Amino acid sequence: MVVCPMPVNFLSEPERTRLSQFPPDIPEAELIQYFTLTADDLEHIQRQRQSHNRLGFALQLCALRYMGFCPDDLQQAPLAVVAFLSKQIAGAVVDISAYAQRSQTRTDHFQQAQSYLGFRSPTAKDLRGLEKWLIERALEHDQPSLLFQLAAERLYKAKLTRPGVTILERRVAAARHKAMKVTYQQLKPVLKSSGRKFCNQLFAYDADIGDIRLTWLRRSAARNSPTEILSAIKKIRFLQSQQVQQWDLSALNPNRLKFLARLAKKTSVKSLQRSPAERRYPLLIAFAHQRLMELTDEAADLFIRCLADTHARARRDLKEFRQREAVAINEKVRLFQHMGEVVLAPNVDDAQVRPAIFERIPREDLETAVTDCERLIRPAQDESHDFFAARYSYIRQFAPAFIQTFTFRSHQAKASLLEAVKLLRQLNESGKRRVPKAAPTDFVKAAWKSLVLNDEGQIQRRHYELCVLWELRLALRSGAVWIEGGRRYANPESYLIPREKWPDLRREFCQMASIPQAGQQRLQALSDLLDEELRQLSETLKQKAHIRLEDDEIVISPLEAEAQPERLKTLKALVAQCLPQVELAELIPEVDQLTRFSESLVHTDGKPSRIENTEVYLYASILAQACNLGPASMARVANLSYESLLWHTNWFLDETTLPKAITTLVNYHHQLPLTQAWGGGTLSSSDGQRFPVAVKNTQAASLPRYFGYGKGVTFYTWLSDQFSQYGSKVIPSTNRDATYLLDGIQDNETELKILEHTTDTAGYTEVVFAFFDLCGFRFSPRIRDLADQQLYSLQRHFADPSLKPLFKGRIQQHLIVECWDDMLRISASQKFGWVTASLFMNKLRSLPEPNRIWQAFQEYGRLVKTIFILQYLNRQDYRRRINRQLNKGESVHSLRRYLLFARQGELRQRHAEGLENQANCLTLLTNAVVVWNTVYMSAALDDIQQQGFAIEEADKAHLSPARFEHINPYGKIDFDIPKTKAMKGLRQLRPIKIPEN
Repeated sequence: MVVCPMPVNFLSEPERTRLSQFPPDIPEAELIQYFTLTADDLEHIQRQRQSHNRLGFALQLCALRYMGFCPDDLQQAPLAVVAFLSKQIAGAVVDISAYAQRSQTRTDHFQQAQSYLGFRSPTAKDLRGLEKWLIERALEHDQPSLLFQLAAERLYKAKLTRPGVTILERRVAAARHKAMKVTYQQLKPVLKSSGRKFCNQLFAYDADIGDIRLTWLRRSAARNSPTEILSAIKKIRFLQSQQVQQWDLSALNPNRLKFLARLAKKTSVKSLQRSPAERRYPLLIAFAHQRLMELTDEAADLFIRCLADTHARARRDLKEFRQREAVAINEKVRLFQHMGEVVLAPNVDDAQVRPAIFERIPREDLETAVTDCERLIRPAQDESHDFFAARYSYIRQFAPAFIQTFTFRSHQAKASLLEAVKLLRQLNESGKRRVPKAAPTDFVKAAWKSLVLNDEGQIQRRHYELCVLWELRLALRSGAVWIEGGRRYANPESYLIPREKWPDLRREFCQMASIPQAGQQRLQALSDLLDEELRQLSETLKQKAHIRLEDDEIVISPLEAEAQPERLKTLKALVAQCLPQVELAELIPEVDQLTRFSESLVHTDGKPSRIENTEVYLYASILAQACNLGPASMARVANLSYESLLWHTNWFLDETTLPKAITTLVNYHHQLPLTQAWGGGTLSSSDGQRFPVAVKNTQAASLPRYFGYGKGVTFYTWLSDQFSQYGSKVIPSTNRDATYLLDGIQDNETELKILEHTTDTAGYTEVVFAFFDLCGFRFSPRIRDLADQQLYSLQRHFADPSLKPLFKGRIQQHLIVECWDDMLRISASQKFGWVTASLFMNKLRSLPEPNRIWQAFQEYGRLVKTIFILQYLNRQDYRRRINRQLNKGESVHSLRRYLLFARQGELRQRHAEGLENQANCLTLLTNAVVVWNTVYMSAALDDIQQQGFAIEEADKAHLSPARFEHINPYGKIDFDIPKTKAMKGLRQLRPIKIPEN
């Protein structure tokens, strides 16, 4: 068997050095936890004769307790650690340089420390067991740096001293190599049938498609069109013809499958062809399996969007028709007025009515008007369906192939819509045009009926088919109908925790979200809270401070701007003057020097970089996307290789590495002392920024208010109260923000403990209130026209009768109690990652008819919303806190706009994956600027204070790191890494002049 080439040394030299030494900065909490000496520690340490030997022994002991190993060079120990231990041992700082002049002394001390802490060096048997365990982990997560970390943690838990970096690195590489062999063995049943032949066919050139099959399959849709739908369907049929949907890949971990598929998608065709069989075949099998699911979702997406775009054009046609025919309609109204005057005139006999009409309106004019009326008359429910039907030939380009390719399912035993789809499929196959009289029509709504059925009650094929397709679109969006083999349009039940597992997880979820398992108990708690807020509202209204009651309506006084003392304005100006001017290309390496975020940007396959200056290309790749320059322009202005830039962008920046780098920046920023002045990291907000897209892209949508005649997308971001963005997502600009709010919070992997979230009116619905509360979060939106919001009560009687008129509705408590378990299961499925909140909320929201679970969520959300509104009215400081957080979001958006400056802000990414990576790069760069600003603002504040300007702690809360006036993103770009690494401390602050009091 050919040996699979896997990188043995996946760590760079700087990474090996870093992993072999003490961390340069140890947080104070960890310093106290791991380097505080106990009485027993001191007893063992005092057995050493000289002070430097006692310090050396203590260093080794604490290093082993802290990291699971001891660095070879103790001279590199951080000064803070040496000072902290010295004072505990000798009361003064001890010189460590004299320690262990005899190597045997150091070895003896380390063995004593091992024995004292219960550690031992791993044997060959231990390392073989570790490698076996690593193989299992590699079948789940193949990233070598993660496996290295997991191995070190396992050794630490087993009290085994971590061996040298190179030894552990080779064990990880061996485990990854064997994991690929195991994967190959697991796939042998598939390869023995038709899988091997299929994989070999993927490298063949197909004259019919004009490309290599693998390249053709990789290509995603770039626009919503019949051509792209038919292309996706052609790919699906090709994969189905190879029985891909019947492959049993259950032996492979789902994470392993996704990793292999992603690797196959990025690796060049030539590289795959050169790869050994045990590597090549697993990659191609995983790719084909994943690609079939992706294409199924892609085809359904395109079908839904094409119909929506066609219907939107039909509505525009109707609008134009009304504008164009306004004069003709006005003429007919006048003519009708003349006729009415004659008919109703008391001095005209019945026998003279017709002659009198013809006297005022010539017969020829009346006949022409009647003919015109047939053209102008619209249905009672005018939904532009007739204009929609005018594009029947356009829709027929893809509709027959779409319904022929997929198998549609529904929970309803006899779904008339699916029967209609089946009938259309039969009519298309047979070539018949007439729809049978017995065709199902239960799904046909009133707006369609006048078109589907003619005056004789016969079914019109064109309108019937379009009605079926339109209702199928709605059913797919809602989940009432699903497609076999997809993910986003799969059975909604598959998104949820399986019912057999739910009883075991219910208690865990309820404890995590602090929600009682009984619905009645939760309602009682909310009822008590509602009563308390009502009592508080009565007291607040009596004070008539910021709210009052007028004609049974709440009147809210606008918040007055918080006055800023002159001293605070001066401080802001001084900070701005003090910050050094910096090139954007210099800022990125400096922040990386502080945070090491680039260590998260690893090669997808874990391979070491092929070139020395990988860091330069990573910085350039990030800037190229974040600033919208593109790789070609970046290669020119930075004097870099265009091919190398593309290679690094492809292999190092993706949906797995960029979020980790963002997390690194957020965590570093969270630990900076100054950030605590802005917030504790428990409050966040979210909002979207709309950007025009200058090329075809399936995500781009028309929104004339923002994009004129073009299309665009929304970069939706989540911002903490410390100014750091902990999540981003690309969404269609036509989708409402509210659907996506929970996604970023649920996916948050930073150290931020988000407990409360705010947004503006676009992010608010009553159901969102319910989902937030059930997932253990507090939702605090800023709602426009809050006084007009409908409030809901739980009972008929009010302690304060004057409040009763404010409550226009009553909560249906029985509905919440009946559906409580289902509501918990849906919420837990989101919390535990079975489904994203946006995906399932869209399914619930899109249901064409109300269902009981959706109604229960709505009722529960109304109750939570009512309590929130009362709290908002009762507490003016609560309102201010929400406004401050949303203002932070506006300032960060201004920074993002400044950074994404090239091409007038028009995006040029043709595929959804490219847009996601660009959005993540922009978020990463924004956070890097915020980190740099925070670090230098801290230094500036110290400098200003040393020069005699008094700064109060409360003043810092009014400063913002979302500033950019001192940053230059333009001009020639030069990444001078040696210069950055040679820097000692921070840049020189600009001189300032403290104004005299």
